[in-house]
Formats: sequence, C-alpha cells, structure tokens
Amino acid sequence: MPTMNEEQFIKLVKKSELEAEKNIGIYKAKLALFAVLGYLVIFSILLVLVLLVGGTLATAFISSTLFIILLKKKLIFIILPAIWVMLKALWIKFDTPTGYFLTREKFPELWKAVDELSKDLKSQPIHQIILTPELNASINQTPRLGVFGWQLNTLTLGLELLLIAPVEEIRSVIAHELGHLSGNHSKFNGWIYRVRLTWNRLMSAFEDNESIGARIMGSFFNWYSPKFDAYSFALARNNEYEADAISAELTSPEIATCALVNVHASSPFIDKKYWGAFYEQADHQSEPESSPYFGLVKFLSNNSLSQDDMIKNIKTAMDEVTEYDDTHPCLKDRVDAINSVPVLPKLAKESAAHAWLGNQLEQVIKDFDDDWYENNNEKWSERYEYVKDSNKKLEKFSNSELNDLSEEDLWRYGVLKMEFKSDNEALPVFEFYKSKYPDDVDVDYMLGQIFYRKNDERCLEYFRTSLKNESLIIDASEYAYYFLMASDRVKEAQDWHDIYSRQSEKENAAREERAAVSVEDDFSEAELNDELLLVLQKLSEHKNVKKLWFAQKVVKYYPSSPVYVIVFKEKGLHMSYDSVLAKVTKSIDTEADIFIVVSAGDYKKLAKKVISYGTQF
Repeated sequence: MPTMNEEQFIKLVKKSELEAEKNIGIYKAKLALFAVLGYLVIFSILLVLVLLVGGTLATAFISSTLFIILLKKKLIFIILPAIWVMLKALWIKFDTPTGYFLTREKFPELWKAVDELSKDLKSQPIHQIILTPELNASINQTPRLGVFGWQLNTLTLGLELLLIAPVEEIRSVIAHELGHLSGNHSKFNGWIYRVRLTWNRLMSAFEDNESIGARIMGSFFNWYSPKFDAYSFALARNNEYEADAISAELTSPEIATCALVNVHASSPFIDKKYWGAFYEQADHQSEPESSPYFGLVKFLSNNSLSQDDMIKNIKTAMDEVTEYDDTHPCLKDRVDAINSVPVLPKLAKESAAHAWLGNQLEQVIKDFDDDWYENNNEKWSERYEYVKDSNKKLEKFSNSELNDLSEEDLWRYGVLKMEFKSDNEALPVFEFYKSKYPDDVDVDYMLGQIFYRKNDERCLEYFRTSLKNESLIIDASEYAYYFLMASDRVKEAQDWHDIYSRQSEKENAAREERAAVSVEDDFSEAELNDELLLVLQKLSEHKNVKKLWFAQKVVKYYPSSPVYVIVFKEKGLHMSYDSVLAKVTKSIDTEADIFIVVSAGDYKKLAKKVISYGTQF
C-alpha cells in the first residue's frame, strides 16, 4: 500500500519546490538520480533472473553431478518458479485508452492538423486519436513492452470540446498536449513527464496483480512511486507552464488564453443548462425527448452562453487557487504565465468538430447516441420508476398524521420531502422525527444540511452531534468547514478540517487494508451469514470448483464489517490458474468484501494459510 498520506505528500512537494527555486540544477540532478533508482531496481531484478537462468543452464552443461544435486535438493524447483514469477511481474500489460477511434482514412482533416502540429513541435508521433464525450483533451503513453517501454502515443479529444471551440483554439489545446512530447520541450522535462506516468501506472498494475512476483515488485513501487511523484511535482507543474508557452508560441497568447477560458466558461454552462435539463426529464418521462448527443449539437447551435453568464463563470474560475491535488495550475496562474489577460471567447462560426470531422460528424453523433442508450437506458428507466413510486409515497404520507407513521416511514417522508419538495417542507418532518427518536444522530446530519443551506448557525451543533456516527464524520465536518470559512472564522474552520483529515486518513487506510489479501495477512475463522452462504453456494455449483474453504481477514479498521477470503480447489485441467480464477470470480456478484483465491500456482502459499485458519464448506 502507498506509504504517504496527503500531508506528507504536500510537505515533500513544497520541499521540492524550494529546492527547485533555490538551485534548479541540483534539484534536477537529484530528481534524475531518483528516477534512475526505479530503473535500477527493475534491471537489477532482470539481471539476477538472467544470471539464475544462465547459471542453471551452465550447471547442466558443465557438471552433471552439480545438476543432479540441484535436482535432488529440489533447488531447481525453487529457482525456476522464482524466475517465472518475477518475469511475469515485469511483463506487465498496460491497458490502452478506450474511446471512439478516429482513423486517418475517415478523418483526414483532423490527422492533417495533428501531423502539422507534430512536425512544427518536433514531437513524438501520435499513433492513434480517440474521441470521448468529455470537454477535455489529454495525451497518453502506453508502454507496449511493459516496463521496457516502446510507447504507444494516444491523443484523446473530447467531443464536447470539439463542439464548443473553433479550429484555432483546438489547435492550441492539441499543441499543449503535444508539447509534453515535444522536441521544443526540454528533453529532461519530457523524460521526467514520461517516467512519472510510467511509475504511477506500474504501481497501479502491480496493485491489481495478485501474483507473488507482482506483490514483491508492488511493495517497492508502493514505497517509491508516491515519493517520486511528490518530489517531481515541481517539475511536472513547470511542464504544464512550458506546454502552455509552447501552445501560445505556436498559435498566439490570445488564442491560447481563449482556449483556456472557453473550457472553464463552457463546462458549467453545458453541464447545467444542457445535461442537467436532459437528465431531469427522467423524473417525468419514460424516454428522453431526443437522443442525447444529437440534442447536444442542436442545443449548442441554438443556445450560446450569455455574456453575463460567461463573465460570471470566468470570474469563478479566476478566483480558484492552485492546489496540490493536480499538477495543472489554476486558470489565473496559467493566463498570467503567458503574459495575457482573460478574454471573452468569440462565438465560433464553425466548430472544430464540423471542420475536422466533416461529413462523418453525423455518424459519430449517431454512434455516441447508440452507445449512450446501450449504457444508460436501464438507469433512465430505474430513475423514472423511482420518481413515480416516490411521488405515490409522498401522497400517501401527506394524507397521514406524522404521529401515525412508523419510524421507517417518517424517515422516508422527510427524505422524499427534501429530495422532491423543499427544505422548508422537510424541516418539520425531521424535527418531529428527532423529538420521537433523539438517539438517532442521522437526523442531526439531515437537519444540519437544511440549516447549512439556510446559512443558519444552528447547523454547526447538528453537525457536531452527527459526528457520533463514524460514517457521517467526513461529510459533516466538510459542511461545517465550508460554513465557517464563508464566515471568515478560519480558526474554527481549521478544527473541523482537522477532524475531516483524521477521518479521511483512517478511511483511506481502511480502504487500502481491504484492497487486497496476501500471505503476510492474519486470518481467523469466519462466521457464516446469509450473504456469505449465498456466495459459497453459488461457487460450489461452478463447473471449475472442486472444494471450498472460507476464512476472515483480520483487519484493524472497522472489524465489525468483515473481509472474507474464499479458497477453491480447481476442477479439471487448465492452461492458467489466473484464467480459472477469473472465470470463478466472474460468476459471483456481491457488495460484500470477498476475495476469491485459487489453491494452486502463485496463490498456493496464501491459500494454504487461509485454509489453516478457515472452514471447509
């Protein structure tokens, strides 16, 4: 698990910023050595594997006696599996970005523009361009040879982005992204940019891999990657400024600023005015009036952001400050860095989507709509039925006296009033509930929210009482913090922020504790409950399962919520234990914290330990 919390991360980032400011040369030298450390570990392990293989083969050829000793002592059966395990860990397969592929054959104008920008910037080549729904753009490098590199460069463009901006602004956006791979970018900066991506992806890949070799490698990268991420943060942020400068130089500071401002101004406009209204239809209609992306194109052609709303959105964005949760600086800092001022984006006569996707745009929109219906139709229907059922319940509850409602119905009545009516209508219901059930602190949280939205001081007392429920601590303390900050009561707000931070750290630790199981964990007997019983019964019927054992992982945080481990002995012959494990795991669907482990292969030691504490089903 990662070895740094948020406070430690920010502390190291600030240290790196000071070092970079004091002496950029020394900072870069230390950063380079730190980056090399990761490669040194990887290639040292690779060298050891090569020597083990070579030594084993040499033993066989040079001395049959020594080779027989290796066989008799079973040392060869330790060495060869160790080699195989570590090679599997090093040969990580990275998933490539997914989206709607824009091929050269169908979208020549887009590719022509990207190729021209790549040539001007002397950047690494773009191998594929994909389209996603968001109002965003990014560059992604996927190592095709795992830790050994050979990058596949993917440019991701958002359909919303292409629809709201003209060609010259999108050229500026793409130039920024290509700037990270550019020859105009410092080669050192570009290398560190790619190393950051590689180490972060390696850490994630090792965390998702249950093999012994991956866990060994993962333990190093879980220590190393967050520290490298923090120490290289100052340079990574500087990379963003440099990419902006490259973008401004290739287009112009005015166009680069227009593109930045347009994104910040248009995103809340589209989210609220179009998507907000679109999804509200599900409360009243069983189907949308029009398909989502066809409707979006029509909406954008018939509605433009008013100057007053645009200025308001820009002001909101310009008031934000640069934080440490993202290497991207805030809008104000980015605009200042290219020696520009915020400008109002002009209404595009032709969007980049129309210019570059041309006569294929209609088919693209249709494909996006088809994909939306495939993934969201069921959710839409569920929302429609939920609202219809909720309105019936509201009508039923409103025809009853509050005192006649059960505890469950009274709570439900208050929640529905808050969701579908107003805080003013929900308030007397929750106050009555509190008078009847004063020990239920969940109602204090609901009352706290209502008074928070009323800007009423009483919210603080309700939020304080709701802290008795550990699951409410983060939300309650966050509300209280923002209430006090809005009143310039900074010292009181900091006390609430401390509560929030402590609970966040605890919950992060709990999530990490529940993210995986390993042979280093402790286990105990597990009590059989209805949910676990259903899972075990389902697994026992699987064609690849011969025997089952179940146990419980001993956890430090929230022990009342168990983490179960189920071991199965496989039935039949299989080319890969990972494949049979995937098949068996796929057969169950549960919200409980349950890990499935096969009793052979890389999982043998873990399975043996679980079985020693567990119970056979």
